[in-house]
Amino acid sequence: MTRLVIALALLTGLLGIGAVLAPVDADDPVLTWPRAGEAPVSTVVPLSPYRPLELRADVPCGQGEILRTLPADVDATLGSGLVVASADGRVTIDSSGQRLLDAPVAAGCAYTVEADAAGTRVLRDGAVVADRPGLLPPQVAVLETSATGDGLAVEIHTDARYQSSPTPLKTALLVAHGLALLALLVVAWRAWPGRGPGLRRPSPSPADAVVLVVSAAWAVLGPVNIDDSWYALMARAAGASGYVGNYIYQFNVTENPFVLSQYAMQAWGQLGGWNLLWLRMLPLAYGLATYVLLRVLLATVLPRVRAVPWALAGAHLLWFCAYGITLRPETAIVVLSAAVLLLVELARRRESIGALAAATALAALAMTVSPTALVAVAPLVVALPWLWRWLRGASVVERTAAGLLALASASVVVPVGFADATLGDVLESVSVHRWYYRQHPWYDEFVHYAALLGQTDQGAWGKRLPVLFTLAVLVLGLLAVGRTRGAGGPSARLLASSSLVTVLALASMALTPTKWVNHFGAVAAPATVLLAVALLRTPIPRRAGTGPTAIAALAAVGAAAVSFAGPNLWRPFADWGQPFGNHADLSTPVAISATTPGIGPLELRNPLLWLAVAGVALYVARRGLTPDRAVLGVAVAGGVALLLAAFTLAPLRQAPGASVASTNLAGGCGFADAVTVLDDTGVTLGAPSGTADLTGDAVAGTPPERAAVDGGSWHTDVADGTGTGSVATPWYPVPAGGPDDAVVVASTGDLRAGQEIALEFRLDGDVTPVVLDPAGLQPDWVDRTVALGELPARPAEVRAVARDTLAGDDTWLGVSAPRLAVSRPAAELTAGAPVFADQVSAVFWPCADQIEVRDGLAEPPAYRLRAGDGLEEAIEDNAFFAPNGGTLVGIDRTARFVELPSELPGGVATLGWGHVDRVVYDHPTGRFDLTVGTERRNGWTRLPTLVGEAYTGRGFIG
Repeated sequence: MTRLVIALALLTGLLGIGAVLAPVDADDPVLTWPRAGEAPVSTVVPLSPYRPLELRADVPCGQGEILRTLPADVDATLGSGLVVASADGRVTIDSSGQRLLDAPVAAGCAYTVEADAAGTRVLRDGAVVADRPGLLPPQVAVLETSATGDGLAVEIHTDARYQSSPTPLKTALLVAHGLALLALLVVAWRAWPGRGPGLRRPSPSPADAVVLVVSAAWAVLGPVNIDDSWYALMARAAGASGYVGNYIYQFNVTENPFVLSQYAMQAWGQLGGWNLLWLRMLPLAYGLATYVLLRVLLATVLPRVRAVPWALAGAHLLWFCAYGITLRPETAIVVLSAAVLLLVELARRRESIGALAAATALAALAMTVSPTALVAVAPLVVALPWLWRWLRGASVVERTAAGLLALASASVVVPVGFADATLGDVLESVSVHRWYYRQHPWYDEFVHYAALLGQTDQGAWGKRLPVLFTLAVLVLGLLAVGRTRGAGGPSARLLASSSLVTVLALASMALTPTKWVNHFGAVAAPATVLLAVALLRTPIPRRAGTGPTAIAALAAVGAAAVSFAGPNLWRPFADWGQPFGNHADLSTPVAISATTPGIGPLELRNPLLWLAVAGVALYVARRGLTPDRAVLGVAVAGGVALLLAAFTLAPLRQAPGASVASTNLAGGCGFADAVTVLDDTGVTLGAPSGTADLTGDAVAGTPPERAAVDGGSWHTDVADGTGTGSVATPWYPVPAGGPDDAVVVASTGDLRAGQEIALEFRLDGDVTPVVLDPAGLQPDWVDRTVALGELPARPAEVRAVARDTLAGDDTWLGVSAPRLAVSRPAAELTAGAPVFADQVSAVFWPCADQIEVRDGLAEPPAYRLRAGDGLEEAIEDNAFFAPNGGTLVGIDRTARFVELPSELPGGVATLGWGHVDRVVYDHPTGRFDLTVGTERRNGWTRLPTLVGEAYTGRGFIG
């Protein structure tokens, strides 16, 4: 069968290479403007990526700006769009920062602008009058014109390079490769089954029930990872675009070949919806499968040790509660790593090349999850000693077969990583990731640990605990090197092998390009085994002496004290109602430090507490209990118990308000069922009586550099004025309504202390003023709200009053007419409207009509839903930041966001639940035609790159 293995391995490899290079049918969206049968009307066209693959514009000579593809205020800074303008008898054409044409206007003249991969050209009557080879097509966010005549037309081939489907040839190669690989693994298993004992089935234990119950409870109670919504959005968007893209930034490039976990989430979400609890069934299943696989492993290696189930349960739950309930890809890596560990152990016991080939295939499959999956390759190193013996005794043919088998087994990445992507796609995606995202070299690995030890959400005590105790056990293992007396047996071998695998797994993380604390979760499988064995026996040999025993105890004490010195911060959302400190004020290091856990006056970060635990163990010294094991056992059991207690208490303190747990248990549409929004559409105040009272510089009209607001506005921004003045708007009748109604006034400019914005309410001749708090310098309109239910009675009339008392440059202020707003459920407000729920909060808006990024266009949202929790500055701009390739940059350039006052009922004070913004566009959306054709593209073909400073203006950041 050896020669059959060689033949199947070669066939598998060739089929895999063929599948990677095979052609695909790629979408070719073509946007035409104006719509068929219509005159040109300015419209929003938010391309994503920002530059089309091809553009053709037929432009007649007119007057003014005949065509513009970026708003004037944006292009004045970037110079990246196309502008065709006519003034003073001359026509100019500028594109991507270069002047292409400056010529006299002739009677009946018309020009054609063509831009593609070769460069940009201007033609007149079919003749080229300007040519710029290599000049990129212009960025497009809008098609804007002041022209009213005929002849203006634009055709754009948008950049939807990753939208493709396999051709029949590629499909056939993928199927054939899959069948050949399966046949190869089966033949290899039968050819080299090895000899010796197999795996043992573990006996049921009460510990198994504890793991099941705690894991299920944690799916309801557990914290939300800041990236959970991001990965859910990637999986959800794949259903529309046909591929797994980044969705938020980096131009929505494909994530291939790292897509396995998103494929699973995509299928699961399409099956049962996109609410958090349903999606958490995946990591819950991964976690329980990991526990089962490791139970089999430990039952096989340590069949006679009764405490194995409880030790494994504690270690597993410690890692699972810290890192295991996230929607990030690490959870899938962990279960595959556990399977690799188990197969490697089976291969070692039987010296089975077939089992090792299966382990290799699973390790390679893990590599299609994330670059961090290098940790799944680490267990293969344990096989090297016996594999070397086997190779030395094998024939040349057998060695050749084994080598080809290993390579062919690794080709399992092909059907996952390249089924809906080509080699050219993947190479371009890697280039985009490297250019637009900070890449850390291996020697920056300290950043991982610095973040873990920081006083931020990343350094939360629950996240520190499993990592620092794993490191402590590894240090103790180093102390035991050379002290072999009394340290033999299967537990010692398992301790040594799991130590080696964990060290290699942690070391492999240095090769990953990003350094987030979340990555530590990927090493959970070997680290769980390591901690479980350490709970059963100390890494320090018996009779090692006082010195090693003391060092072991101090290492455990240090790990416990430093772990519990981490803050009890679990943003986003899961921090609501948490005990320890004031979670509504995290503005200073002292405030954050006050959130570290404790029991009454007893702070768990106090090393004296853990020294006491070690001292008690030393005093008792029963049945081999050592100080380091005692500290480890108390910290593991106490850590899991404290996590459960804190996350059970938090939603109870929030009740009857919303929390992660209550939202999970309620099902439905998440926040949309609980959030209320003050909406001023569909309701109005009565017609004003009288006129505005103006003094000083105050005038009626829209302030300079501000958008007009409904109902009119007044301001004091007057050239050569006194710098002061006041406005009292007319009185507006307040109609009958509910107690949750409010009056809203927009203000802008210098709203610092000393200036005054107020709403005055009148009832039966009595006037009640409500002075609004200072709001600082405001570069745009800001809505200020007064709830009518907070007044003694519902007023009959209302007016806005503004007093500008500060003289000097840029100290003006502006105020709008008051507006009436009524409280509406968010579900009612957003029903049927396209919505962008951001990459932090989307899992709490499962019923929202989430916008699509497809066909090279971002769908314009009517509303933007943002997370709060004091994280606004860190997350708000991700999708709207051009230097990072934000997918919604075109939206940001052509719209403004008006925040609507909103409320999510809660219990304990928080940093704010989030925000609801209405999106107001400069022009109508969708006033163009779009048709999607296809073109055949070879697997090795790369389209014009998205990488380079010329594309967005951003240089390489390393």
